[in-house]
Amino acid sequence: MEQINAIITANLGAVVIGLAVLVLLLLIMLICVKNKLSALQKKYDFFTQGESTDIDTLLTNTLVELRKAKEDLAELTEKHRALREQVKGCLQTVKLERYDAFDAMGGKMSYSLLLADENKNGVILTSMYGREESRSYAKDLKAGKSEYTLAEEEKALLK
Repeated sequence: MEQINAIITANLGAVVIGLAVLVLLLLIMLICVKNKLSALQKKYDFFTQGESTDIDTLLTNTLVELRKAKEDLAELTEKHRALREQVKGCLQTVKLERYDAFDAMGGKMSYSLLLADENKNGVILTSMYGREESRSYAKDLKAGKSEYTLAEEEKALLK
């Protein structure tokens, strides 16, 4: 035992320096661990929203809420699809083109009115105004086409 004491006493400076380096390394490791723990604590506090609950309960509640949200989203998606399908047949395009049907007239008193759904099914209403007479026409549309000849003003509405 005296020999060990003699060796330690002879190398006491080296032992102290070695222990100091070891303490310094442990201090650096402690600071790193503290920083990581602080970041983890912030994430945990964000996740728990300040509630004092265990992580298992919190994760279970979160998963239940997530599954419910997925079910609600699927239900809303189906309702949206059904509404979208229903709206396709509703009036979606309303356009009015005013013009002078006859050269002698002014003020653009004649007009063509397009009323159509998403698939361009609908009707074009045309009223041609003249000093001595007025004419009105209704031309049905299917997929943007009519079995009746369309005037240039009526064709312009379909573009």
